[in-house]
Amino acid sequence: MGQPDLASNSLTSYADVFADIINMVVYGGKPVLLEQNLKPFYLNSAVEKDGRLKGLYRDNCMEDIQNGIRYVIWGLENQYVPDRTTPFKSMGYTYTAYDRQIEEFMKQNKETHNSAYVSQLHPDQKLVPVITLVLYYGKEDIPEDICSMIRMPEDEAVQKYIQNYSLNLIRLRDLSQKQAEAFRSDFSCIAKFLSKSYTKSEQIEALKTDRQMLTHAQDTLYTLAAVTGDQQYLQIYEKYKHRGGMEVSEVAEALYQWGREDSRAELAQKDATIAKMKLDNANAIAEKDSALMEQQAEIERLHAEIRMLKQAQGNK
Repeated sequence: MGQPDLASNSLTSYADVFADIINMVVYGGKPVLLEQNLKPFYLNSAVEKDGRLKGLYRDNCMEDIQNGIRYVIWGLENQYVPDRTTPFKSMGYTYTAYDRQIEEFMKQNKETHNSAYVSQLHPDQKLVPVITLVLYYGKEDIPEDICSMIRMPEDEAVQKYIQNYSLNLIRLRDLSQKQAEAFRSDFSCIAKFLSKSYTKSEQIEALKTDRQMLTHAQDTLYTLAAVTGDQQYLQIYEKYKHRGGMEVSEVAEALYQWGREDSRAELAQKDATIAKMKLDNANAIAEKDSALMEQQAEIERLHAEIRMLKQAQGNK
């Protein structure tokens, strides 16, 4: 739904990843939706706004074809920021998918000279359901339906006619460990990284012991870089890309080692800073001691002069 999610859009466009996400969210991890049954369902369109055409672009949309028959149209939207217009955008995407189906039927009727005239569609021409899941990578709150974004009138008679549209919002950071581990595709790496149900040590251990090969390494690591803002993921990809693949554990180990190197560098910097502070303190103490010794010598000299004056006065 915007520029920051281009990496995750690319990752979730692969049929294996797309099916894996649907299977985890909808079917609890059971492999019900088969990647070989998925076919892209293109919906990009344009609407006029302020005298100009404005694009309406879905992140990813696929139709599930079973035995040559369209069963469900699935949509996946990647959302990084708490865009408060998301429910309205999702509603627009859903309408566009239904409208596309209506156009297909009407085109078919025209080509077969079987027009439905005023009714537009024949009674047996049924649309398939359109289901959109919004994958939310952010931490902040986000509206989950359009009514939460509407200034509701006080009149209850009016309220009951206001139709709502709710998001199928998947808060990735709220996934349980069981849910995060239910993913079978490269998206499992994203889920395990984002899930708050892991402690930091559990998260590192889960990733370091994961022997799964990343099928779409570039898009997975670019997505992690987009989520974290950490460019080290891009460096990991450059390091391993010549091999044509890498394990999740290798990604975690590389990050762990870099973290240790950063920690060692940070400790070395702290040690250098402490050593400098000690040296500066020692120099300051030495300067103070020298100044005190000079003051003491001056005091002793003055005492000596006073004794000499007293002695001279006594001789007179």
